[in-house]
Amino acid sequence: MAIEQNLVPELKLQKIEIAGFIREVFSYISRFKGQLFILKIEDSLMDHPLFPVLIRDISLLHKLGIKVLIVPGTRKSIDRQLKAWEIESEFNEGVRLTSEEALPLVEQASLGAAQRIMSHLTASGCHGIQGNWVSARSLGVIDGVDYMRTGKIDRIQKDILTHLLDEEYIPILPPIGWNKLGHAYNISSTELATELCKYIEVGKLFFIGNECGIKAEGLKTGSMTSNLALTDSGLISALDIDQANEILRLNPQLEYAQVDYLENAIAACKAGAKRVHLISGEMPGSVLQEVFSSRGDGTMVYANQYSQIRQANVDDIPDILRIMQDYIAKGFLIQRTSESILEKLQDYVVYAIDNAIHGCGALHAFEDNCAEVAAIAVAANYRKAGIGEAVVHHLIELGKMRGYKKLFLLTTQAPDWFYNFGFRTGTVDDLPPSKKAKYNTKRNSRVLIMEL
Repeated sequence: MAIEQNLVPELKLQKIEIAGFIREVFSYISRFKGQLFILKIEDSLMDHPLFPVLIRDISLLHKLGIKVLIVPGTRKSIDRQLKAWEIESEFNEGVRLTSEEALPLVEQASLGAAQRIMSHLTASGCHGIQGNWVSARSLGVIDGVDYMRTGKIDRIQKDILTHLLDEEYIPILPPIGWNKLGHAYNISSTELATELCKYIEVGKLFFIGNECGIKAEGLKTGSMTSNLALTDSGLISALDIDQANEILRLNPQLEYAQVDYLENAIAACKAGAKRVHLISGEMPGSVLQEVFSSRGDGTMVYANQYSQIRQANVDDIPDILRIMQDYIAKGFLIQRTSESILEKLQDYVVYAIDNAIHGCGALHAFEDNCAEVAAIAVAANYRKAGIGEAVVHHLIELGKMRGYKKLFLLTTQAPDWFYNFGFRTGTVDDLPPSKKAKYNTKRNSRVLIMEL
């Protein structure tokens, strides 16, 4: 019987988490329907046993009404083809120097990679289409290095791509461009995926390969990156472009692949992409997790406001009550009603991710130039995302800005957590008179205080 009683709260929490996840998925489906996702998929994944699963998940996005365009990475395919013909390939700063002899094999490998993706799309019930929609010109000679038949993008035929997308095709663009004379050039697939963001409005750009994301361990951080949210596996969950630039500046030891991702993510955001994601195609469901959850399994770079703490409004009250409910059931917070929250709504703040509410808190003013930090709660699915910490830090700064001399809070379960912010143990006598008069001796909450 005791075991069953212990399981009840745990099962209840699981149901809350599942309901929260379903609610979140529906909100993202409606938000992304009709948007364009560009996916650069490394060909190193094509021999992985989960590659058909990855393409099936991408097909599911398309069937939900999301427009999809794919750029295949081709480095491994080209290396394999050149090796078979015993042709060596040189690189300069990560760029392949493509000789006249190598070019036909480069074309064959690139088109072959695109064809493999198209075959898997067909098997998943979608219509892929491959074409030559990129104009290019020679990179020429730079600092004495002749890039031969390696080129750069001149123009992309936006009208054709837009028409195909509207007709529910999935365009596949191999990284080969042609000049006006019909001469082919080998171009960077990463550059192609990024350049597309200048031509077409892009909701998300994905770089899908063997890299999971940017690992936080060992990174030097600065003023903008000292409190980044991490995934459960220790990856940086999200960065704005200023934070991404700071990571690059402070960490010259980063691997080329990660530097390349961050630099192109910044460029894509500046070109108009709303979100740029680095995820592993070797993790089952990684694309779906990244699309339909505020916290995926990779690293995201964004240009526009992704997460923010703002003052609550009337429409937020149901979400505030929802988030608090589990804390109230466990006795961590006292019961609140819509009416009690509305009465002091100007005191409440919410943590929003993509306009979905995942955390809340309040700062209630009292006499003696004091204020109470209260109602700290985080949605069940996001309690390891640093949201609670961000809300408390925000309220402390808000207290300083408003000129309060002292902050206090009452807690039954989390004194050690609040100590990390600089709160210290106080007594009931440290409370302002009106709060002291209403102190619930039966609840016997601990009093913590902070001098500002």
